Amino acid sequence: MNQTTESATAGNELRVQLAQKEQKFKRVKFYFNVIFVLCFLVFALGLIWMNVMAIASSFITAMMFGMAYLGVIMIFEEDINEIKIKLEKTVSVSV
Repeated sequence: MNQTTESATAGNELRVQLAQKEQKFKRVKFYFNVIFVLCFLVFALGLIWMNVMAIASSFITAMMFGMAYLGVIMIFEEDINEIKIKLEKTVSVSV
């Protein structure tokens, strides 16, 4: 009986952790999307004004943030998958 309550508590903690990680992931995704939109706007304005520096700087900035975005996605997905696996293990142990 005591083991069941411990696994239920661990399961609840893992669910809370999972919800927090997913919420942080959505927030980070939103910020990166805002940055990409700003880079695109500067790029478009650079094309309209035919300003080479605006085009180059927005392109380079978008590339750098794109690489950072891929890294963040990989880290968050790995963490979320680990939590899901732990959650499945605790659920299977409690049953």
